[in-house]
Amino acid sequence: MFSIGFEHLKQLMVDSLPDCGLVLLDTEGKVLSWNEGAKGLLGYEEADAVGQPFARIVPPETLDPAGAPPALAKARRHGRHEEICQRTHSDGTGLELREIVIPLRDPQHNLVAFGLMMQALGGRGASTGAARATPNPSHRKARVLVADDDDIVRAVTSNMLTDLGYEVFEAASGAEALDILSRDESIDLLLTDVIMPGMGGRQLADKAQSIRPDLKLVFASGYFPHALVEKGILAAGTDVLVKPYRRRDLAGVMSRVLAEDVPDLEERSWPRTPVPPSRDYAGAGHAWL
Repeated sequence: MFSIGFEHLKQLMVDSLPDCGLVLLDTEGKVLSWNEGAKGLLGYEEADAVGQPFARIVPPETLDPAGAPPALAKARRHGRHEEICQRTHSDGTGLELREIVIPLRDPQHNLVAFGLMMQALGGRGASTGAARATPNPSHRKARVLVADDDDIVRAVTSNMLTDLGYEVFEAASGAEALDILSRDESIDLLLTDVIMPGMGGRQLADKAQSIRPDLKLVFASGYFPHALVEKGILAAGTDVLVKPYRRRDLAGVMSRVLAEDVPDLEERSWPRTPVPPSRDYAGAGHAWL
């Protein structure tokens, strides 16, 4: 159908956006690629930009203590960062840009690069004051890591969370969960089974929050919360899902812990494809601990 390959077509599209800068940065913030739009916006030729720190076009007063643009750390932490900011043209004048930074990860969740999109909002010579962050108009999906050694329970829980609109990662052990958390700072919540071989859920949660103090936690167990508190396994007030739990139970806890609005499950239109009964409950017929 096409005389040239799709990869070449994609590159043609990138190169044919004169008013939109599309740039790839390595994990340290050095420029890997530089399209015509970036050249048009900032004045640097591709040969002058590639291999150079992106920080060279950022006003010095807006850099973090390590000398890097704060947008990269924010994107790495939250999965995306958007702001209206000031940048410096090659001739030294200032300009106002809308920038979106997205961390790019491989299938193992390792950060491999950043994608950067830039569009001009104001003319050159605009004020070079500090960058002004603006709210991200698009809500990204909350990211949830499910840790459970039972393959079926883990799969059912992941399916329910996906149906509820969350982006889900899975771990079959505490060690695997910690490995994912150490490499992916964008995960918002850890949902872990209480009793697992090796590293239990409480130990996993403690280690996880030492890596990510802002990480939200939910435990799942066949025991009722008061029993877990009496046994000294969990602290009073901990969020616990009692197995077997249904979608509405899971949705309610997620809504409360993440402070999100979750659609009413009784009114929501679910896919018409048949759903196996096991997808309605997590933990039914399996080890509840």
